[in-house]
Amino acid sequence: GTYWYHSHVGAQRTNGAYGALIIKNKKKVIDDVIDDAANTLVLQEWYESSTNQVPVSILINGAGRVGPTQNKGEDEAISNHLKGNGSSFHQTKNKHFNPENFTTNYTVFHVKQPGKSYRFRVIGAISQNFPLRVSIDDHKFTAIAMDSLNIEPVPDLTYLWLAAGERYDIVVKTKA
Repeated sequence: GTYWYHSHVGAQRTNGAYGALIIKNKKKVIDDVIDDAANTLVLQEWYESSTNQVPVSILINGAGRVGPTQNKGEDEAISNHLKGNGSSFHQTKNKHFNPENFTTNYTVFHVKQPGKSYRFRVIGAISQNFPLRVSIDDHKFTAIAMDSLNIEPVPDLTYLWLAAGERYDIVVKTKA
């Protein structure tokens, strides 16, 4: 199954003290699916500081990107947003943005056998109640497990919503 571990001390989890834990079955679960534990995405939001709970970027396997501006909000606005009551934020200049170096080294997943189906594991290492919509450009996929439990396959998905702590296993048929 797809699990993850994380710290419960202070802001250590938010600052990166977490990782994937993949436990594979002894027997192959699905025929004709390439199952490589390296095909794991750990998603998390990134904050400028432990006191400002407005996300600055989304991290994919620890890598993220920032833009020229970022959202800022007062403590009350942030609290209202986290409670689901809506809020207002304003844009400010992002001091971390460097227009001369605006690249991110996201994880690249190498498809060695085009036209085959690959299993991917998606982990929501999200720190706040900040669900993420996950999609794959120009591909549909099938959800086969959730929170480490096999489920009745749900085919032809174009996206899924991932909340804090959730894990999905999906199968993607790559293009030939």
